[in-house]
Amino acid sequence: MPRIHIIGAPGSGKTTYAKKLAKTLNLPLYHLDEIYHDNSGKYSRKRSESERTAMAQEFAITQNWISEGASFSDWVNPVLKRATEIHIVSPTRTTRIYRLIKRYIKRKLGIEHSTYKETLHGLWNGIEWTWNYDRNTLPIILKKIPNRTKIYKIRGNKIKKHI
Repeated sequence: MPRIHIIGAPGSGKTTYAKKLAKTLNLPLYHLDEIYHDNSGKYSRKRSESERTAMAQEFAITQNWISEGASFSDWVNPVLKRATEIHIVSPTRTTRIYRLIKRYIKRKLGIEHSTYKETLHGLWNGIEWTWNYDRNTLPIILKKIPNRTKIYKIRGNKIKKHI
């Protein structure tokens, strides 16, 4: 029973890859951004750590799923522990930064939906995060993944097993 969690830096293409994979495998898809942000009221708010953990645990205990997200905080641990596969979407830094800027513009123009309010400050934070992701963030996530979990690196259309 596949339980696949897709990770990658901001702008890496996690969501696009996850949607295609979920459709191909006919599995439910969970977006960590939708767990992190509560958009049920007039204004978006960040859910509390306990709310996020409960929501992550709720879908993680089910049989089959695909999830995607860049977050690596402790509330994501139930997902990382239950995943049978981790797919790391990893295009070049230049590609990721281009995508972040393009997405920012589309969301500001109302062409693309966002689960949170886009700001220039947020764009800058995303660019900084994606620039340093491979060196700073990815090693932290990899340490949280159980040894039994299969890890794959996705570059373009090529999938290769990652050590």
